[in-house]
Amino acid sequence: MPQKNNDLLKRAYRPLELLLISGVIVVFAVVLVEVVSRYIFHRSIAWGSEVCQTLLVWMTFLGAAVALVGGEHMEINIMMDRIKSRTLKKFFLLIGDLATLLFLVCGAAGGVRLVQRTWGMTTTTLQIPAGILYLAFPIGCALMMIVILRNITRLFGREG
Repeated sequence: MPQKNNDLLKRAYRPLELLLISGVIVVFAVVLVEVVSRYIFHRSIAWGSEVCQTLLVWMTFLGAAVALVGGEHMEINIMMDRIKSRTLKKFFLLIGDLATLLFLVCGAAGGVRLVQRTWGMTTTTLQIPAGILYLAFPIGCALMMIVILRNITRLFGREG
């Protein structure tokens, strides 16, 4: 049973992994075309850096959510490894998850306000709303909140 819940969320986040892979390929291709264009044809692609910047920001925050669902974020377990009491371990895990959740809620709320303030502005070369760049942060926070809430429910469920 524990594996099914884990697999369900991982499967739900699988399209994000494919999106990230696509993003890396697009960034690589744009940078390659930019280099060739600049050094062989002596012409720069005006929109290249803006596309790469936007994709890298999105890849960062979506990638953080994908890493979190896969349990791939760095952990320092020096103290947790020394705690023998299962109840005490659960308590500290809950405190950590709640602190992370609080950070993500604050980040998402601040990110939404930033998107609202910048949506009317346009980017220099692509002429798209500048808020698109900043939208990555609240979406990434929301995706990570789902994982943290799953982790909290696991602490109190059969798996905990």
